[in-house]
Amino acid sequence: MNDNKLDKNKILEFFGQSVDKLNVLTPEVVTSTNDIAKEEWLNHPKHWTLVATNKQTAGRGRLGKKFYSSLDHGLYFSLVFNPNEASLENVPLYTIMAAATLIEVLEEYVEEPIRVKWVNDIFYKGRKVSGILSELVFPNYNQDHTGIIVGIGLNFSGRFTQANKDTQNVAGTLFGEETPSDFDQNKFLYNFIQRFYNYHETFHEKEFMKVYEKHLLGIGKKVTYMEKSTPRSGTILGIDNNGHLKLRMADGKTETLYGQAISFNSAQFLGDE
Repeated sequence: MNDNKLDKNKILEFFGQSVDKLNVLTPEVVTSTNDIAKEEWLNHPKHWTLVATNKQTAGRGRLGKKFYSSLDHGLYFSLVFNPNEASLENVPLYTIMAAATLIEVLEEYVEEPIRVKWVNDIFYKGRKVSGILSELVFPNYNQDHTGIIVGIGLNFSGRFTQANKDTQNVAGTLFGEETPSDFDQNKFLYNFIQRFYNYHETFHEKEFMKVYEKHLLGIGKKVTYMEKSTPRSGTILGIDNNGHLKLRMADGKTETLYGQAISFNSAQFLGDE
């Protein structure tokens, strides 16, 4: 990794007045940025908090899976805030929103398209380069708002020689083995959060849905998935207005997938453009 260190003051300087009451933490190492973000929100529930680091020891993804966090240059960050949505049923759209934001910002730094595997994995050049984990934070007895954490792990550069075989087979990086010397990760965070905040403010317009579906992997592709430990298959049609995945099943009927019990093996999307 180059000498471009995470710097709280630089991030705040980039923000200016874009986000009111922004709290920024840039610890050298954490277990999980989502864990730190949760603690911060419980203590300061009216603030937006960003927790960002280049090293975490217990990164995690959906369904309890581990997220490899030992690259030469990885960026792991979490945002915690009060959702701009009263219905908890619509809160999962923040994962869709984060993916759309990430796609738009990353495409400013790379030459080829960024793609998304439903619901939360970002692909570049046919390999997984990022994962998103959103979690709800429930208030203490003296609070009346539910918070949401959006955690993101990004593989900027390095090799996966120390990772397990599953990770080696699927994971990739944005910049190859070395991050460009002119890449500024503080400015990258500013770009991401500014765009994310703008989507947050206009959440009910759902403009991010168009970006997400445009970059969705596998449309027209027959895929297999697990639903509550049961293997199933169907052909991807797209997403509906709630961010649920639409599949055409073998009998010709359309089925809609949603919820934490759905899992796709990333290997079947490798090389898809």
